[in-house]
Amino acid sequence: MKTHLNTLFVTTQGAYLRKEGEAVAVRIARETKLRVPLHNLDGIACFGRVGCSPALLGACGERGVSLSFLS
Repeated sequence: MKTHLNTLFVTTQGAYLRKEGEAVAVRIARETKLRVPLHNLDGIACFGRVGCSPALLGACGERGVSLSFLS
């Protein structure tokens, strides 16, 4: 079986990424807009003013999920 891993692109200014269980939650204006299981991701690319929780940073490091912040 072949596993296809994906990259999550976050372009909304002011978005905040956090770990909820075993998923990445994208919150905008204190409302969760998207949840993606962390095991389905190979990378996360954040463009502009996007924040990230320390718990998610640690989880990405443990699982080998690349996390990029670009201006």
